[in-house]
Amino acid sequence: MSFMNSVVVGFKNWGRNAKVLVATEPLWSIPMSWIFFYRSIFLREAVILTEVEIGILSSIYTAIASIFPLLGGYLADKFGRKRVFMILDSLTWLSALTIWLITRDIVYALIAYILEGFTSIVYPIWECLLVEDTEPRYRSGIYAYVSTAYTIGSMTTPIAGYIITIKGVDLGCRILFVLAIVSLSAMYIVRWVYLRETEVGYRLMKEKTLSSFKGYGEVLKAVACERILLALILLSIINSAYYNSVLYTPLYLVDSRGVGLTKGEASILPFCSSITSLPLLSIIVPRISSRIGYTRALFAGYLSGLAATVVLLLSRNIYGVIATGILLGLYSAVGYSISRTFLTNEVESVDNRYRAKVLSVTSTLSSMINLATPAAVGYIYSLHPKLFVTTLSAIMSVCLLISILLGAYTRRLSSRTR
Repeated sequence: MSFMNSVVVGFKNWGRNAKVLVATEPLWSIPMSWIFFYRSIFLREAVILTEVEIGILSSIYTAIASIFPLLGGYLADKFGRKRVFMILDSLTWLSALTIWLITRDIVYALIAYILEGFTSIVYPIWECLLVEDTEPRYRSGIYAYVSTAYTIGSMTTPIAGYIITIKGVDLGCRILFVLAIVSLSAMYIVRWVYLRETEVGYRLMKEKTLSSFKGYGEVLKAVACERILLALILLSIINSAYYNSVLYTPLYLVDSRGVGLTKGEASILPFCSSITSLPLLSIIVPRISSRIGYTRALFAGYLSGLAATVVLLLSRNIYGVIATGILLGLYSAVGYSISRTFLTNEVESVDNRYRAKVLSVTSTLSSMINLATPAAVGYIYSLHPKLFVTTLSAIMSVCLLISILLGAYTRRLSSRTR
């Protein structure tokens, strides 16, 4: 079967909701990729905050995000995935972006971060809508194309860099906030019309025990017996530490003690990362469908991510940043798509009714354990930017070690079942 035929066949076997969510994801991923990349610069130069203050705000966001996923999993099981997702997702994101648009001081930034923290309530619901009603073997393709949407957002970051260069950090970022509000509004209209409640969602609304908060106890007991699930949840927690730390990367790129690029040049990092990850997401990742394949992909991704942080630490000019971006592309291609596919499929192997609550628990643990990470990394950055990159290298090293152990365990399981 040719590559294009395999893509078409895979897409045809996706559930309706997966098709709708993937098709509309660029309306979120493109403007939000721009905002996430330049927001730390906006806070430092337009709102006049220090690195530590930025870290404290991010830690407050993380604290809020540690609570609401559990509520999201409960509401989704009790009232249905689509209804809860559409109402809460639109209210929280559009409210947060509106406050970002008018932010002038730390108080407004705090309110915006709090509202953005509320968006975490829909994380497990979105993921349930994404994969439910689709067979496990086709889910790596779904996550690959979601990652592709994020990658396209990163690839177009130079457009945001151009806007920032022409209009300045203050006005330029506010233009990005307006673009995001318009784009997300269009996305919500399309999703409200075309999304449907899932079969699992209908079933759980009728089951009183598992759809209640007491259902979390049953789920936790089941998860505690599954080593692969526990390892994947641990990986998710450590990955969260990485994502909570990289908010300082744009600052490092433009800092004279870091690389010393201009604000426009800084966008070359996500652009180069996208160039590498796009073909991998389009061709390789959708074809990975086994436990051993997942562990090999994770090992390659984390090894590349570790190499990228080392290269960034040694970089003194834009060429080193380009090399960093190329290496990060491999990590970006598998770090999210493969780990999430692996996690959701392992939940399926236990009981597909557990999905919303397992994803909720994973999000909550990731946020709670990393509560102080943004502030701590901000303090580390304030000591010296190079220490910040060293911290990223340490995080990647731990992820690499876990992927090695996970690979060895899955190979042992595979040999026993032959």
